[in-house]
Amino acid sequence: MNLERLLRTCLQIRQPYCVSWLFVVVLLIVSVAAEDFYKLLDVSKGASTKEIRKAFKKKAVTMHPDKNTDDPDAHDKFIKINRAYEVLKDEDLRKKYDQYGEEGLKDDFQKGWGKRYESWKFYQEEFGLYDDDPEIVTLSRSDFDMSVENTEDIWFINFYSPHCSHCHELAPSWREVARELEGVVRVGAVNCADDRQLCMNLGIRSYPTLMMFVSGKHLKYNGDRSTSRLVEYALQFVKVKVKSLTYANFAEAATEDMPWVITFCGDDGDCLLPRTQLKLAAILIDLVNVGSVDCHKNLNLCNRLEHSGGTYFYQPGQVDENTGMEISSLIAQEVAYAVLSQLPDVTDLDSEEFKEVRTNLKSGQQQSWLVHFVEKEGEHDIELRKLPAMLSDFKVGRVICEKMRRECDKFHIHKYPVFLVFKEHGGYEIFYGRTTAHDIAAFARDSADTRLEALGPDDFKTHRVGPQSTDPWFIDFFAPWCPPCMRLLPEFRKAAKNYGDKINFGTVDCTIHSSLCNTYQIHSYPTTVFYNHTTPHQYNGKHNSKSIIEFIQDTMNPLVIALDGNSFDSHVLNRGKDELWLVDFYAPWCGPCRQLEPEWRRVAKKLKDNKFVKVGKVDCQQHSYVCQRQGVRGYPNIRLYPLGGHTGVYNDYNNWFRDAPNILNWATDFFPTRVETLTSRNFREKVLDSPIPWIIDFYAPWCGHCQIFKPVFERVAEVRVSRELCGHIIFVHRKVDK
Repeated sequence: MNLERLLRTCLQIRQPYCVSWLFVVVLLIVSVAAEDFYKLLDVSKGASTKEIRKAFKKKAVTMHPDKNTDDPDAHDKFIKINRAYEVLKDEDLRKKYDQYGEEGLKDDFQKGWGKRYESWKFYQEEFGLYDDDPEIVTLSRSDFDMSVENTEDIWFINFYSPHCSHCHELAPSWREVARELEGVVRVGAVNCADDRQLCMNLGIRSYPTLMMFVSGKHLKYNGDRSTSRLVEYALQFVKVKVKSLTYANFAEAATEDMPWVITFCGDDGDCLLPRTQLKLAAILIDLVNVGSVDCHKNLNLCNRLEHSGGTYFYQPGQVDENTGMEISSLIAQEVAYAVLSQLPDVTDLDSEEFKEVRTNLKSGQQQSWLVHFVEKEGEHDIELRKLPAMLSDFKVGRVICEKMRRECDKFHIHKYPVFLVFKEHGGYEIFYGRTTAHDIAAFARDSADTRLEALGPDDFKTHRVGPQSTDPWFIDFFAPWCPPCMRLLPEFRKAAKNYGDKINFGTVDCTIHSSLCNTYQIHSYPTTVFYNHTTPHQYNGKHNSKSIIEFIQDTMNPLVIALDGNSFDSHVLNRGKDELWLVDFYAPWCGPCRQLEPEWRRVAKKLKDNKFVKVGKVDCQQHSYVCQRQGVRGYPNIRLYPLGGHTGVYNDYNNWFRDAPNILNWATDFFPTRVETLTSRNFREKVLDSPIPWIIDFYAPWCGHCQIFKPVFERVAEVRVSRELCGHIIFVHRKVDK
């Protein structure tokens, strides 16, 4: 018996259990038929774009039909992994898939989607050209703004296509450039075949295109593509100084409270080349002074320090004869490593010391701590020795989880390395950025001044936060692999910095606390919820601090009136003759409804001074009987109940654009007005021949700014005309004729 006959039989016998059973069967069939894109590629749901690309490449070179000619299903198998890759590499498609599965992708692709693929040779030799090069950062649309545009780092980026022969010819030189500039300039690569939109937005039409990103500017490189010329070009943007030491300025330099690296250029031993000195100064900026002495011109200084060649490291205040440590390497990165090895290391904490740190912080007796969590002793980057010097206002420590497993488990630390900022008066925040000393230090300084903390299950169980809390909390549920989440975090932190004295801000990492996020029905990221005295309000606005703060203010002082069955009848249907209502009928699960929500609040804000206008909303999931009674069939449904008090009369908003200016323009046509409409027929008689002064607004219906100004003009007319002094001024809205 097929499903159609089963359904017909169930309906005929009218047994609820039969229909329920059939529904379960259908769900099981659908779930079996659907493919899990993450399992197809053997990646976790938290995999980064680069991890997904590398996993797909591994699958592609083994499962390609060119290599499996004996398998009649090879083509279909490859299409499945190709479709999975096409979805998961795109942040928008990935979010839809995570929320709704393949059903949510129907509107994005045509019938032949995913069936086109390249030859085996392409995936083996050309796909993911720079993925295995640790010095080169592979960038995509999902992380480009966050990593490049919104940072102060200097970037040199290669925009290429894997189909371009010149791009493959450049690849060896580009790898050499990345190695030479490691720690000095960030070197990246963008695959324009995969990220065509990103490349088009930057005006890139040919490959390879090399661009320098510095101080908010994009500079295209058009010169010779040899390694030496590319490195020379990049170094001109590095704004550091190497001090030329002489006998005259030596005394002042020797007393500075920073260490020194001095290279002596003379007849004995090799000195660092000017380019190497510049690189070294960039790597050690703000930590160590870099200087050079020309012993041919400053023989007396070289004699005093007893060096006529070579490179030496000096501790602060100890630049004198026989005190320097000789460094034999002539490579900037190796010299920097040797220097950093001489700087004070981060303090290792034991269980008692770590407990004391947290106790003192909660009581406000100690400054903030930056704590570096590692798995085993000795597993830490030498560059992190920069941190104590860069964070002079902090305490910096290290926890070795192999020795302190209980403490690490308490903070759910199972990946390494992890950096936590423990703040004054309690609370902590987790660092999710690039593990460079400058990025970590910048985060630590910003975090310490912000009332934002990481939350876990215990915070919700004790009702300190969440729906049962009596304190207002704004919580960001996110995943570190999600690019929109990472773009939102700094904006969320800005909002906390500006509004943290009024409400509490927290974050929940759903990759760590998946069960907690499932409990609160969090299935897409980021999801931000404002719990205002036990009432949850989901934020659906733009990901910037200004919009977040606006949402908080509107929620704490709501201008949109939430209506239920009783209040809808009493306020809307039985409204007074001098009262007009704008009502949004919505459903919480409806995507367009969530997009309308911030615009609807803006409508209410614009109309708050119009005493006769009320703005409301009805949740059709919670109050379905109200919406059914009103004949609401789709969401969002915007209705205007006009002046006059006629119970069953309303006007539907049918404009495609659901933004505040368009809604206001539509609504004001139903408002009582003191503005007279003029035409070419009556303009001379009413205006030019009139002894009474006029204020006239010349507008065009297609003009967006005109529509925004219209309610303002109406309000000004109402206020001014109501005053006796200005009673003879007439306001006019005049349409401009073609």
